[in-house]
Formats: sequence, structure tokens, C-alpha cells
Amino acid sequence: MAFLGMKIFLSCVFLIYVNVEAAPSPQVKQPLAHIEANEKKGIPYGVGQDSIKDWNVGNVHSRLRGGMKYGHGCLVVPKDGGYYAYAQLYFHRYGRVVIRKNQYEVFTMLQHPHNVPEGPHYTEGVFYLKAGDSISLKTAISTTLYMSTARSYFGVFLLK
Repeated sequence: MAFLGMKIFLSCVFLIYVNVEAAPSPQVKQPLAHIEANEKKGIPYGVGQDSIKDWNVGNVHSRLRGGMKYGHGCLVVPKDGGYYAYAQLYFHRYGRVVIRKNQYEVFTMLQHPHNVPEGPHYTEGVFYLKAGDSISLKTAISTTLYMSTARSYFGVFLLK
């Protein structure tokens, strides 16, 4: 229950951050990226594939601000600082996905084999990134993901 409460709290923090960013301001906008999945169901991902690339930056809920860039499954940060990174994926079956910083694993999203066979899983963390560093998701164990806009997303934003 505490995990769910933390997830709700962090989601609220993100929504407040996005809404503050949406308000007109004379200041330079802080780097922020939130991208949601393409509408694809039951996509199989194997081990050793490149980054998960089934993201839709043109989605109405997706955002790239403050110099953030997206390409080939990677979000690239424009300046040095402490960043909050997060991801949620909807698993169709057991699997493991890692969040990578410059191709090195920094967080793991693991669906426990004794859990419900399918459902959303979430991970997040804060770490230091330098300008040009990239964040991406990659499967570490073959799995099938439901890449729906409401169920699968990831992002990163600079902490002030």
C-alpha cells in the first residue's frame, strides 16, 4: 500500500510540474520529457534488442521541453543536473526491463513470476546526468508488452 501511495504522490508531483511548465513564464523552461507509447498491443521484445522504440512523441500527452530531444528510443538531456527519471510498462507476461543511462543499466523493472501474469509495473529514480547523456529502456528478459498510451510511458525532468 505504501508503494501505491508513493506512486500516486510522484505522479501528482509530475502533473504539478507539467502544469507549472505549461503556464506562460518569462523564464527559460526547465528540461522535461514525457513520452507515451504507440497504440500497439502484445508487442514481443527479445533479449539483446536495441532500446524500446515504440513511443509516440506526437501523442497529445507527450512532451519535450527545455531542449530535451528524442531519437531511436532515447531521451537526451540538454544540460547537467539532477534528474528524476520514471517509467511504467504494462507487461503481458513475466519480464524484466532496465532503464539505461548511456547504455548502462541504472534501474530495473522486474515483474515477479508469482504476481498476476499481466499488469503495469513502475520504477523511478533520481541521478546526475551531464548534457548529452541519454536515457532509454531495454528488455533484459524476453517479454511481451502492451504499448498503449494510457498504460506505458517514460520520462525524465530536471530537478530544480
